[in-house]
Amino acid sequence: MQLTGKIALVTGAARGMGKGFAEAILERGAKVALLDTNESIGQETAAAFALKYGADMCTFVLCDVTDKGQLEGAFQQVVDRFGGLDLVVNNAGILNEVEWEKCINVNLVSVVRGCHLGLHYMGKQNGGKGGLIINTASVAGLYAFPPPVYAATKAGVVGLTKSLGMDYKFAKDGVRVNALCPSFTATSLLEEFKASEEDLRGMDDMIERGGLLQIPDVLKGFVKLLDDDDKNGAVLEVTLQGLKYRGYESGPWDLE
Repeated sequence: MQLTGKIALVTGAARGMGKGFAEAILERGAKVALLDTNESIGQETAAAFALKYGADMCTFVLCDVTDKGQLEGAFQQVVDRFGGLDLVVNNAGILNEVEWEKCINVNLVSVVRGCHLGLHYMGKQNGGKGGLIINTASVAGLYAFPPPVYAATKAGVVGLTKSLGMDYKFAKDGVRVNALCPSFTATSLLEEFKASEEDLRGMDDMIERGGLLQIPDVLKGFVKLLDDDDKNGAVLEVTLQGLKYRGYESGPWDLE
C-alpha cells in the first residue's frame, strides 16, 4: 500500500508493538492517529513523533476500545481532523485470564467493532476510497496455547479476518483485511500477564523452547502486510524462524 498522504488509525498505539506500527506508517509518509487508554504515555509518544515527523502528522486520541461510544467517537474525530481514513490497525490487546470477559472485550469485541468502523468509513459503498485493515492476532490463534481465553480471542480474530477478506466482500467495499500473528514478543503485554500458575508455567515453558521475538522482528511482518497489495483475508505468522503466510482452507461451500 502506497502510504504517502494517507491517513491511518492505530489502537493500542502508546507503546509496544502499536507504537512500532505507528512509526512504520509515519516513516512511509502517512498521518497517524494514536488511540490508547494510557494518556500520559500516549501524549509522550505523540509528542516525540510530532517532533520527528511534523506536528501535523500525528495526533493522540484517548480511547477505551471496549467503550462503543468512545471508539465510534475516536474514528469520527480522526476523520474530521484529517479528512478521511485509509488504514486501520486493530492492535489493542491484553493477556488477562483472571478478568476473562475484559480479555474478550479488548481482544475480540473491539476488533470486530474496529473492523466495522473501518469498513464504514473506508468502504466504497459508503463513498470511501477503499483501504486496508490489519488486525493483530497471535500464534495463540493458530495453535493450542496455555491461556485458553486469550487463545480463543485470537482465534476469533483470525476467523474474522479470513471471513472479511472474502472476494465478494472486497468487490463491494474495496477494503482488504489481513491479520498479523506474532509469536511471544518482548513487550509489556507479557509483563502484565494475569493467569493461573499452571498457565504461567506453560507460557514460560513455551517461551524457553520457542524463544522471544523483539518488536523489530514483528515490524518486518507488519511492513510485509503493508507492502503485499495482493493479500486479502491473509494470515501472516511471525516467529524466530521468519515470516510465513498461512494457507487459506475453504469449505465445500466455497464462495470465492
